[in-house]
Amino acid sequence: MKFNWINKATTILLSSVLIGGVVTTTVPMLTTQAQADSNENAPISYQMFKDDENGVKQAVKTASPKAKMQLNAAFFKRMEKNPVNAYGYAISAYFSQVMEILASHAVSELSRKGQVTPAFTQDYQAMLAVYDQFKGRLEPDYQGVVNDEIDSADQQISENNVDPDSISDISDYFIQYFEIDLRPTKITGMPKVKSTMTKLTAKRTSSKKVIKVSGTVKLGKKANYAQIKTYKGTRYAKLKGSHSFSQKIYAPKAKKVSASVGYYSHGHFSRVTAVKSVHVK
Repeated sequence: MKFNWINKATTILLSSVLIGGVVTTTVPMLTTQAQADSNENAPISYQMFKDDENGVKQAVKTASPKAKMQLNAAFFKRMEKNPVNAYGYAISAYFSQVMEILASHAVSELSRKGQVTPAFTQDYQAMLAVYDQFKGRLEPDYQGVVNDEIDSADQQISENNVDPDSISDISDYFIQYFEIDLRPTKITGMPKVKSTMTKLTAKRTSSKKVIKVSGTVKLGKKANYAQIKTYKGTRYAKLKGSHSFSQKIYAPKAKKVSASVGYYSHGHFSRVTAVKSVHVK
């Protein structure tokens, strides 16, 4: 169940006082949108990202089997490819998705009459662990809203009569406030990726006079070609989108092949990996 965060916060924070027969409404000071905007763009360090990722991974370990199947290693691997997106800078807000997925499974695990099940408890506790990882970076007013929702859900759980909307509300408000206060445009201290050739093979084809040279590379710098050397000279093979290359070379007496990967332009090749050599098989 989705709500507008402003309406929700206003509903909770409004109070009416009867003075001299007149109802006077008082509204405690909320953080303005301009202040939130200045907070959301603050850079986050790579170390903080890793701490957040590890904290969320630990939370997921306590979740139900069905939730863990969805929040698997592949999910976190996608997150690691571009950490800034994990906070919602782009469409893929992975930390928010974790909370949403846990809440969805928790609700689905409730009995038809809202009674608690072991799987529900696992997912609900995982939700609270995710919230604990980030709540210290949410503004106090926002923490108060989420805490009130958690208190309400805890009361229902103690009575073994849970309204699914109460669980969804925890997720909805956390996600909305998370995306207000934590949306960095930059991750600082990103580790540099070293360009390395991870695989190189040289095999004779059926003609015996032609060898097929293939390789894959992990890139930290821009590259577009592999430079391959045999006793017959130097050849170049264009890198594919998967950072792999393959080239057939006429070299009847070749016993050894060496290769490196780099950037080739206007007749000049700048190597970004070390030279790797293999024997022809």
